[in-house]
Amino acid sequence: MTHDLPASVPLTPETRAAWERALALWRVQLNDPEIRPGAAAHGAPAWFTFPPAVTVDPVFLAEKGLSDELWSMFAHELGHHVLAPGTRIDSLKITHQMARALAVAAPGMDPEAGARRLSNMWTDLLVNTRLAQLQRTETAATGANTTGLGIVRLGLALYPVPDGSQDRLWWLYCRTYELLWQLPTGTLCAQEPPPRPQPAIEDEVLVPLAQIPERHRESERLLRAAKAERRRVAAELAGATATDPPVDAVLVAEAVRSFLNDPVSGAAQFGVITAPYLAEQTGAGTRGEGGPQGTGCGADDAPATAEELGRILADQRMRADLPRHPGAAPDSAEDTGDTAESEPAGGQRLTIARTLELYRDSDEDAVLAAWYRTEAAAWVRPYTRTAPAVPAGGIPGPVELWETGDALADLDWPLTMRSGVVIPGVTTRRRTELDDDPLPQETSIELDLYIDSSGSMVHPRNGSPAVLAGTILALSVLRGGGRVRATSFSGTGEVAGMDRFGRDPKEIIAAISLFFGRSTSFPLDLYAARYAGLPPVSDDVQRHVVVLSDDGLMSMFGVGNDPFAGVARSVRDSLTTGTLVLMDTRHRVAELAEEAGYQVVYLRTMADAPAACATLAEALHG
Repeated sequence: MTHDLPASVPLTPETRAAWERALALWRVQLNDPEIRPGAAAHGAPAWFTFPPAVTVDPVFLAEKGLSDELWSMFAHELGHHVLAPGTRIDSLKITHQMARALAVAAPGMDPEAGARRLSNMWTDLLVNTRLAQLQRTETAATGANTTGLGIVRLGLALYPVPDGSQDRLWWLYCRTYELLWQLPTGTLCAQEPPPRPQPAIEDEVLVPLAQIPERHRESERLLRAAKAERRRVAAELAGATATDPPVDAVLVAEAVRSFLNDPVSGAAQFGVITAPYLAEQTGAGTRGEGGPQGTGCGADDAPATAEELGRILADQRMRADLPRHPGAAPDSAEDTGDTAESEPAGGQRLTIARTLELYRDSDEDAVLAAWYRTEAAAWVRPYTRTAPAVPAGGIPGPVELWETGDALADLDWPLTMRSGVVIPGVTTRRRTELDDDPLPQETSIELDLYIDSSGSMVHPRNGSPAVLAGTILALSVLRGGGRVRATSFSGTGEVAGMDRFGRDPKEIIAAISLFFGRSTSFPLDLYAARYAGLPPVSDDVQRHVVVLSDDGLMSMFGVGNDPFAGVARSVRDSLTTGTLVLMDTRHRVAELAEEAGYQVVYLRTMADAPAACATLAEALHG
């Protein structure tokens, strides 16, 4: 955001007075803001970033005759740090919530751009509503009316819907401010919303069927009929989109009041209401027009780190079902709350493909690792051996803020209670723990994991049950202090992964996620080389091999590769256990596996692999 921007200038006495007034309103302290005259010409007139910082262009306000409301602009940006999003991690979570809503309402839309727009709108609503309450309290003695409040004066200058605008979402947004700020109807937007946009229809010039060669004529007729049916269905879906701006404005205002102190949870509600408007725009081939400079003031666009991705995806609010549209009528017993005997909700999580798209600027291996680790968490079983009690553990680390969505067990009550009041995400604290060296008794457990990545397997970036199953096994071993080596294989010579055992989940999942997409041939030459000359296993050395494939895996026992026919048998002598997890419906490998000493777990479909590997982790627990 600061690229090619005008240079910052020192604070004048008037500017410092406005800043101090804004700080006093929120009762916080923050480093001085950056003042960049003319910055609005390059983007927004003001913005906030993390670590907490505020930047404002005073020239923008002066040109609109609002120099006396510089303090209100400061107060607005401070509100983003105090209230919504509050922290960078919550900012990322709010955007993630919006992406979940968009995945349902507008699956063909780029989740990043739409989610950022909705996130900025939602946090601005929360901040401006609370700011109006604070300013109303401050000016109560003067008897000033609503339109005299500083933030409302800014809104009247920045937000009004332009004449002729067709942006229904911005109309809804401005109408919501009229409700929250108690302004007369028509103050910020026309009394009636713009009409629903019509879906864009692609003009297609069709060659008469009579001019198409006869041998292709029937295929062309069927293709045209299929396209016509798709257009009909798309038109019906567009007509069924639940958008009613006057009603939805009331619902958004209620969401703001209900979730003023929980922006992350409220983001899901706001997204469900507003995402259909972006779907309308996408279907009509239009873009949103509303908003000052068409952007928000959240300028922190640094990619999510591996640690942040883990915290975002592990937050149960990102995994729970999205709320129903509050204006939708209940249509079943489940919708009316009669769910006592029903199954628990399965959640509406972003697919791995949508997650990769949303976090496209983050490290791809980190996104894959965070997604698969989160999906595997419920299946993971500690994969350890009984060992003598040895005093050991992590090294106490620095104190951090405990936020809503973090594990309750991480909350440090003594540190939290020092403030005398418990405010989640404000006064709550957690004590971190630095990694210590693993216990020697536990590091003797080794899992050598081989994952089939042939063309018949699901690509890891499309949500692979095999990769999820491998992650479950790997995390079970790591949780017990063991080590894992992961290898992906496909056809002859197509093998890659880790050349040593390790404990880094990101590295392990990256190896499991390697994909060749060709034929299937187990790498017997590599298998033989890895175990050549190793001493036998013992109570102090445990080696486990697991091979996961949707093939009978005859190649592992030398079928079609006679020079390596005895490798599997000889390697087995160096292992504690050897297990094949196969989708081999005819059990073709049963006899060969038994002769070589390998156990086989048969899968009906590859979707059964995660549960099978969770059970396997329990069976190998010792």
